[in-house]
Amino acid sequence: MAYLPALFESLDEQIIPFRTIVVDNASNDGAPAKIASERPTVTVLRNMNNQGFCRAHNQGISLALSRWKDADLSTCYIIICNPDTELDPGCLANLQEFMDTHPDVDACMPKLRRAYLRMTETEHIKTERSNLLDATGLVLTKARRAYDRGAGEPDQNQYDDEREIFGVCGAFSCLRASSILRVREGEQFYDEDFFAYQEDLDVAWRLKRLGMKSAYVPQALAWHHRAAPSTAKNNWLTAFAYRRKKPAHINFLSTRNHTWLLAKHLSVSDIFIHGLWILPYESAKLAASLISWAGIKGYFQALAGLPKMWKKRKNLKQKERVSSAEIRGALV
Repeated sequence: MAYLPALFESLDEQIIPFRTIVVDNASNDGAPAKIASERPTVTVLRNMNNQGFCRAHNQGISLALSRWKDADLSTCYIIICNPDTELDPGCLANLQEFMDTHPDVDACMPKLRRAYLRMTETEHIKTERSNLLDATGLVLTKARRAYDRGAGEPDQNQYDDEREIFGVCGAFSCLRASSILRVREGEQFYDEDFFAYQEDLDVAWRLKRLGMKSAYVPQALAWHHRAAPSTAKNNWLTAFAYRRKKPAHINFLSTRNHTWLLAKHLSVSDIFIHGLWILPYESAKLAASLISWAGIKGYFQALAGLPKMWKKRKNLKQKERVSSAEIRGALV
């Protein structure tokens, strides 16, 4: 509830029509009741317990798709939007225009800047929309470390070019409805085994392997209250120190899901060609996890889930249209 009022106010300022679905993961701050009383046109799906980011968003996606039974899904779009985001008035219109004029693009994202909650002199909480960049696209390195392009940099128009990117940020993404149907595994767009964290990288990797495109749209602008920032400038020692400060459940999910990502997407040729980057990075991650009970649990659960991930890997392999060599060409 600290974020929703500002988000809804920014949605009210949008210049194109849309429908809003809120999926509530058993919150205890009164959000569903407040939305129902103040926003009667908003659909609220209520879960009795926390289903996780992936399951909750799959529920919202399925509901949105069910309302377009007779529509041309290639011109229908679903926005995945975290509650701690705020939109510039032209954000949705710019995303729609871009997707309409680029039918070969399957997913896109706006320029994300960082926002912060500040206490005013009258002790009211107010959002400060900063000029610091939060994300302009997911980047994947040869070590298979992911980060948000431009994160933490002052916005000096250095990322004002439309371009294809490795993947879109999970905090705010625009998805072509017909493309969702192509990439879904059964009824799951996001892999529900992940629960939360790194599910956006999994989607980005799957899109790449299927020969689908993700793009960055700088003329669309939004702000995000980033809880766990990532940057390209973090060296391994910095990342090691930062990792130790994360809450235990985040370390657990991050460790487990990263291992599953490699199991699903890393090829044998990747290990031979990029092993000089991958092996030292994975060794450092393992060393960091050995002094963290949450990290150790993450690896144990990752091992237990490997048969399921290998099955998904096999299914994806049958559908992929892009070689491992082409994927490596998109890495930095």
